[in-house]
Amino acid sequence: MKNLIKAFVVLMVLVSFSEVKAQISGGLGLVYATNINNIGININGKYDINETWSAAPTFTYFFKKDGITWSALDLDANYQITDFENIGSLYALAGLNMTFYKWKYDLGYWGGEQSETGVDIGFNFGAGLNIPVSDKIDVAPEVRYTVGGANYFRIGAKVMYSFN
Repeated sequence: MKNLIKAFVVLMVLVSFSEVKAQISGGLGLVYATNINNIGININGKYDINETWSAAPTFTYFFKKDGITWSALDLDANYQITDFENIGSLYALAGLNMTFYKWKYDLGYWGGEQSETGVDIGFNFGAGLNIPVSDKIDVAPEVRYTVGGANYFRIGAKVMYSFN
């Protein structure tokens, strides 16, 4: 898994130097996930490769609930489907998901406090809408479904700031 993350970072750096006019943005968001049944906050990035495609990594931390802490790393590609006049641009997303969990529980006198950690690998499919608020700020509501080791639906919104 560490090698996969390193490879993605190297790829993003190489691609970022290949096109000087690239649009880079980042931001924060709020999301709700079914099956996890909790709200999470996320940190988002987006690198526009061209007018149609962008790379969009996201890390989401879900608040601790019932002794379980969840987080997710998404490495997605966004494909712009169409522009809606006076609204924004609709995009489809697909990519790799890694869902991490840590469960702490107490076995009492016989076992004390125990913990279990793990990671589930899956794929994301979904859609979103980039709604420009200003020249530098977009609001993007998004829905996605993750299939694989962990299956869940997410709905949320993010606020993105363009650094260029």
